[in-house]
Amino acid sequence: MSRKLLGITIVMVLTFGILSVANLLLPTQAESLNMETRCKGTVKKRAGESFSVKIVFKNKDNVNGTWRITVVFEGEKWFWKGEEKQLALDPFEKETLTWEGTVPEDAETDSIARLVVYYDNNYAPLDWWIHVVAYPELSITYSQVW
Repeated sequence: MSRKLLGITIVMVLTFGILSVANLLLPTQAESLNMETRCKGTVKKRAGESFSVKIVFKNKDNVNGTWRITVVFEGEKWFWKGEEKQLALDPFEKETLTWEGTVPEDAETDSIARLVVYYDNNYAPLDWWIHVVAYPELSITYSQVW
């Protein structure tokens, strides 16, 4: 009886392991999900509407550092680039940088663009997205019938 239980346990562990690895390696079905599921940090804006980007940077090293930093929103349908800023930080110092921008007037409705930070020869895609909407969206947050 214990050999049968051991065999079942091994098969279950192997199946779980194979499914876990396959889930990591195979492309996701993101296109079938709604916008809020794909983009947890989504901000809805209309074409031509303004936005602000605020990022806190920290020098993780124990020597002074200087970086050239640019932020962009990159998408398949539209692109926006902020002005390049110079950042100089002492060891372990933090500083907040802010950019002001406008969604391009020709940005297509229902398109998205992701925030990416470029610094020196590196880049970091962040989990912030702008979703272009055609008009303000209404949601019902409370109702009551009696």
